[in-house]
Amino acid sequence: MKSDEKKKTGIEAKSGLSRRDFIAGTGIAAVAGALATGALLPGKVEAVPPPKKWDRTTDVLIIGTGYSGLAAAIEAHDAGSKVTIIEKARIIGGNSAIASGIYNCAEPDVQAKYGIKDSPEQHYQQTLAAGDFRGDPEKVKYMTDNALAGRKWLEKQGVQFDEKPYTAVGALWARSFDPVNKGRGGAIIRALKAQVDKRKIPILMNVKLKALVRQKTLEGDIMGAVVTERGKDVYFKAQKGVILATGGFAADVAMRSKHDPRLTADVPTTNVSTATGESIVIAENEGADVQGMDFIQMLIACNYYTKKYGSLTNLGVDHALFVNLEGVRFVAEDQRRDVMAEAVLKQTKKVLLWVADEQCAKRFNPKMTEEIIKDNLAFRANTLEQLAKILNEKLQVPEKAFLESVAKYNESVKNGKDAQFGKKPENLKPVSVGPFYASPTQAGVHHTMGGVQTKGTTCQVMDRENKVIPRLYAAGEVTGGVHGTNRVGGNATVDCVVFGRNAGINAAREKAWG
Repeated sequence: MKSDEKKKTGIEAKSGLSRRDFIAGTGIAAVAGALATGALLPGKVEAVPPPKKWDRTTDVLIIGTGYSGLAAAIEAHDAGSKVTIIEKARIIGGNSAIASGIYNCAEPDVQAKYGIKDSPEQHYQQTLAAGDFRGDPEKVKYMTDNALAGRKWLEKQGVQFDEKPYTAVGALWARSFDPVNKGRGGAIIRALKAQVDKRKIPILMNVKLKALVRQKTLEGDIMGAVVTERGKDVYFKAQKGVILATGGFAADVAMRSKHDPRLTADVPTTNVSTATGESIVIAENEGADVQGMDFIQMLIACNYYTKKYGSLTNLGVDHALFVNLEGVRFVAEDQRRDVMAEAVLKQTKKVLLWVADEQCAKRFNPKMTEEIIKDNLAFRANTLEQLAKILNEKLQVPEKAFLESVAKYNESVKNGKDAQFGKKPENLKPVSVGPFYASPTQAGVHHTMGGVQTKGTTCQVMDRENKVIPRLYAAGEVTGGVHGTNRVGGNATVDCVVFGRNAGINAAREKAWG
């Protein structure tokens, strides 16, 4: 294929982004096809040789437009490199665009105003323990030590966060900060996209990674990539490096069930349809090592009716309790995500009801809440008694048992101790201010903690002999080793931002070849 390297090709990314548009767009994305059927499983290890003539040239080629990819692009550009980003979907952001955008970091001076004691060291220790000490201590330490700096960097890019911290679902501590105005993940993506546009960094849409180009089979530098654009193969020369920022594989049934046979097609996912993990396989075909591939997290965030991401549980766990269809509480609401998911799977119809009051619900985007309630995907009532009647009518929840569970929970709040399940005192807040909400919820495949192995905190991809694959970098959910067996709620954004920035900086430091 002949093409002018200076010619602008691909569809320019949109500057605006709505969650509704994003979901609609990814819902019709054709990417999942062969990938989701398992067509791309590790096969013959054979390097794609460099072409006689490259179709396009850049310094740093970034695959993916989520938090990691956009952060890497900004940093690589600001370090003096020419950067190009490709995105296989027709709308930017991937899972990042529909994520909660929760950002965990210890900011002791601010937290102290709300009676919260915290430190980066505590964040580190809790993250390690939550992952059953299977995360790489060096990576976890770097992430938690640089979490606040990462948030401050986001603020410089135009992202605004609420000052008051809270405990997000599975976050374990009140160090979670939300983008202001209920902007959530889309707010972060819009701000970073604006910075990318300001720097005139091209984003080529509907362009998919097909293969990496390496000097020899399992030897030498990564020289670039073969990408598919408009049905044709395009050889992209990357003079400094390639950065994989493509996310995980929670939406790829074949890939996830290969590593955890329980996660069959009937198990829902919170992810967009393009979270299919093929770049992990492509990296493996160039000799990359992987780790923790069976560490796959389920999150109580799928709507019971739609089986898609759409529960209100992410609003928090303080002024809230979880009950089953018998109206009975069954787990501490601030437990680890894996503990809560396993508990839900044991309940009737594998359903929990997130029950909360206005103090919790007001964290959400009011317009989106209204849409969910209007569509009868969640319920609201002015009194707990009215809510009990609705739940009995809709889901046959016993009214008496439900009201007794709420009363018992509120009594625990008065006593300052949850003797039944051990919810932490700082998260033990009353459900007492109307209106009241109930969101029928199921666990869905949410985050894949495994991925390509990287060297320390450099983001350099390692091969099966524990050697660096020159000029190949990775950051975010495509990598393994950060979260161990279980990701803490609110740590994904930190992981993506901290290591995405590092990947961009380090790739830009490479000496250009050719």
